[in-house]
Amino acid sequence: METRKGGRLIDRPEFKSKPQPITFKKTDSVAKAVKIMSEKNYGSVVIVDNQSKVIGICTERDILKKLVNQKLNPEKTRLEKIMTANPRVGREDDEVLSWLRTMSNDRFRRLPVVDNQGKIKDEQNQTDQVKSSSKIKTKSKKISKK
Repeated sequence: METRKGGRLIDRPEFKSKPQPITFKKTDSVAKAVKIMSEKNYGSVVIVDNQSKVIGICTERDILKKLVNQKLNPEKTRLEKIMTANPRVGREDDEVLSWLRTMSNDRFRRLPVVDNQGKIKDEQNQTDQVKSSSKIKTKSKKISKK
């Protein structure tokens, strides 16, 4: 199967321009993660093992539903208690469109992206793809007006 340029996750402009995802160990406190998420305006953090392989993801929704709603103490609660364990991960060479369909159908917004060794490289979300697509459409409209 031939891969079209720009169709793979690694070919997306935001893949190279976005900062590295924030990672934590499963034993870190939720408070520690929330502090960094708030400072950097991130909607999630990726939980990795000692080899930088993805073992979980903790989103704002996880924090609301599993910590706040359960009235747990963020200082004493470890990420492993509220994270979504074993999330789906994309590979750098995976097709964007395929993942967008899967994310939409299975109702998740954040996709950790790993290299061939399974190490975290990026985190893509549906908003990235929409922003990137709208920039392309805007540029093509400007060009077509000339």
